[in-house]
Amino acid sequence: GKKTTMFMVKITTSSFSPSVRLRLVRFCTMSVPQSMKFVNYDAKGAVSIATDAPTPTPQARQLLVRVSACGVNRLDLLQRAGNYPVPAGESKILGVEVSGTVVSVGEGGAKGDEQIFQPGDRVCALVGGGGYAEYCVTPVETTIKMPDKLSFVEGAAIPENYLTAYSALYNSCSLQEKETIMIHAAGSGVGTAAIQLARSISKSSAIFATAGSQEKLDFCKKLGATNTINYKESDFSDVVLSATDKRGVDAIVDVVGGSYWEKNVKSIALDGRIVSLGLLGGAVADQPFNMGTILRKRVTLVGSTLRSRDLGYKGRLAAAFTSKAVPLFATGELKAIVDTVFNVEEVEAAHKRMASNLNIGKIILTF
Repeated sequence: GKKTTMFMVKITTSSFSPSVRLRLVRFCTMSVPQSMKFVNYDAKGAVSIATDAPTPTPQARQLLVRVSACGVNRLDLLQRAGNYPVPAGESKILGVEVSGTVVSVGEGGAKGDEQIFQPGDRVCALVGGGGYAEYCVTPVETTIKMPDKLSFVEGAAIPENYLTAYSALYNSCSLQEKETIMIHAAGSGVGTAAIQLARSISKSSAIFATAGSQEKLDFCKKLGATNTINYKESDFSDVVLSATDKRGVDAIVDVVGGSYWEKNVKSIALDGRIVSLGLLGGAVADQPFNMGTILRKRVTLVGSTLRSRDLGYKGRLAAAFTSKAVPLFATGELKAIVDTVFNVEEVEAAHKRMASNLNIGKIILTF
């Protein structure tokens, strides 16, 4: 009734070198259960811990990962409430990012073009679903080997936030060196990642960060924001235009949507780019807007989601991120920002914290 596979006894320190860990893996074996613990949710959106989900089996170019930690995202709350359809072919279990240890490699997985994975590798990964479980299948293309200095909790804070931010800045906005940018909801996981990327990779000359509390703004300042704006107290477009001598910013990363539309257009510079990642403020603008401003400023508006992208796009994104950004975690120039850590049994409390918008950075569940 059990499948036997190579696995590493859980190591809670990163003091072992990769070669030593691999020898431990090859020395130690344990069985992988046919069923696993996971977070279930019912038709009313109530969550519970269950133990009867079949343990997935990795297929070609897939890895089976023993999950140590997973990230909590707003789309998890939407999915459990029935407001976020699961992409076709993906697990209906909540969770789109994990960190953990590779248990086994599906056929063809060990011959990945970018990386070669083996049992025992410490990894983090972007997945289409299934992260809130003891075991998760991850695509080779979107699995990243973690720098030794990062913990599993830190690793789980990277994939969704950083890949979303990287895609927004460099694929959607084509942010160039020294260009200026405004980041809304800057205290969120994606926001804190975007600030760091703009600072470290783009060397942005001005990074405007908006948030609703002084605590979040102070934190954004520490991460590299040059200008912080409390949207509850100030019109961010007035602040941007004043600080830039009415020029505006080259790029805007927005998760609010309709209620910010007019002020975003006022804030954007000539030939500027606006990427919309969410609609927290609604899908409809507060008032009719003049399309002439878009034409006059030659504004590029891009809508972007990550979960529904095809694996080819995600793989290219992960490869670029691995090349340009992952080494900066090893040096400490980029940091995985963790707000709060909950045991998976406390999933309801974790979701309540996310819903309250109290978090600065990523909320993590551990197994």
